[in-house]
Amino acid sequence: MSAYFYRVKTVIRHINMYLRVYAHVRSVATLLILVVVAGGPSSKVWAEGLGINCDYTGSIYINPPTSIIRVKPNAAIGDPIGSWMTISAPEVWSCALLPAYQSRDVRAGILVYSPYNPLLTTNIDGGNYKVFRTGDTNPGLGIAVRFRAIGAGFSSDWTQLEGFGLVDGTVSAPLIGPIPYNDGIKFPLGMEMQIHYVKASEELRSGGVRIFDFAYLYHRRSIDGVPDNSGARYRIVQVPANSIDIQIMTQTCTTPDVVVNLPEVNSRQFTGIGTVKALKAFNLNFNHCPGGLDGINYKFGATTSILDSANGVVALDANSTAEGVGVLLRSQSDAAIELDKEYTMSGYDTSSTQSYTVPMQAGIYQIENTVTPGSVKGEFTFTLIYK
Repeated sequence: MSAYFYRVKTVIRHINMYLRVYAHVRSVATLLILVVVAGGPSSKVWAEGLGINCDYTGSIYINPPTSIIRVKPNAAIGDPIGSWMTISAPEVWSCALLPAYQSRDVRAGILVYSPYNPLLTTNIDGGNYKVFRTGDTNPGLGIAVRFRAIGAGFSSDWTQLEGFGLVDGTVSAPLIGPIPYNDGIKFPLGMEMQIHYVKASEELRSGGVRIFDFAYLYHRRSIDGVPDNSGARYRIVQVPANSIDIQIMTQTCTTPDVVVNLPEVNSRQFTGIGTVKALKAFNLNFNHCPGGLDGINYKFGATTSILDSANGVVALDANSTAEGVGVLLRSQSDAAIELDKEYTMSGYDTSSTQSYTVPMQAGIYQIENTVTPGSVKGEFTFTLIYK
């Protein structure tokens, strides 16, 4: 967390105002991974059992491609990095309903489990997901997973991966079917899987990641409502060695101090609650901001009581001697600045390091019927959010 400080001085007839605007940096990290499915040729492996026979050709592994993961500055533990990325594997197995079961209610699905224990739970898109280890390749990198089974014209609901180990594996729900006989013609039993990387600890480090398997897949079925889990052969979703390059972004915007001298104002000019006086334009400058982000947002807060959040008015601090007024922020266009609301840094250039200017105004806001002359001092916090 970096802190930057702004001091705003106000000279008012009968009222001396010192407005200090403090700034610190909070970062929200994201990454982009494009995921597809690839595999090389291999020998056929059969998964025989009651009701349905399934086999697959090719490699046992389902592999995402090479990806660069850019972790934004100051990502917190538990922060999702990036967005949901989809692995589409429409034919994990090639299956056929056995003739003896053509009049039975046979359904199919997929069991998925992680070979690594869960580290924490995090909220993604309003849902709580278990975050699993990705082996010892990068202790700070976790992964959340959801999946669904598809095939024979059916699809299950999206199911969160919660199981660690085969015994506690998570089965897609509901099972798809009933599977039509269709003269024993084979149908593809596949899956869609979505993964979301998460910063699991401060041990997250830059560089290539060694090989790791994060999900094992088993074929599952039921016959007339009774689960039958025999004879299933597994497949593995595996990230090959060095196919992920972690790039932790350390550069953040730098912000110089700001001094604002407000024009003089007489206390008699405050004619009623809501009167605004001594407005003065100034700029917040953000220098050497990194590229490669989706954007930069900013928001204002306060270290004293918030008197009017919608209009950006905060109370004076304990050292002030004036009474009946507060400190106010406004945009250059005279629009109210709502406290704790995120504003977008306009003109952000993702392609390179750039500097940006946010025009602002500071002023005095009457909060009581009577204004007593004296010194005025207020404080605001300023937060940068890297998207």
